[in-house]
Parts: sequence; structure tokens; C-alpha cells
Amino acid sequence: MAAWGLMAAIAICWNLLVGYGVRRGEAKGVLLFVLPLILSISFTLIANIDSPRGGMVRVHPQNLEGLSQSLRAH
Repeated sequence: MAAWGLMAAIAICWNLLVGYGVRRGEAKGVLLFVLPLILSISFTLIANIDSPRGGMVRVHPQNLEGLSQSLRAH
């Protein structure tokens, strides 16, 4: 829950900063596209790692399998 709360706080602050830049006229067209894209990609990867069974990122638990095999040997 702490990671999700931190991601929500980062998203809110990011949107406030982009909105502040647009209001002052300092934001560029590329900035308004690239920054939210980078943030959404990083959030997607974090969310996928947080739910290993249903995400796009699949991690094979080699260390757990090695431990299981070493426990069976003894």
C-alpha cells in the first residue's frame, strides 16, 4: 500500500507541476507529451512487478527453486 500511495502522490505532484508550467506559458508541446508518457510507463512497470502473476513482466524465481532443491537434498 505504501508504494501505491507514493505513486499516487508522485502523479498528483507531477500533474500540478505540468499544469503550473502550462499556466505560466513555459511548457512546450513536446514536454506535455513526453513527461506524462514516461511517468505512465514507469507506473505500468511498477504495477506489473507488484503483481507478478498477472502482469506483462514475468520473473522466474530461480533463487526460490534453488532453495527448494537444496532443502530436498538434505
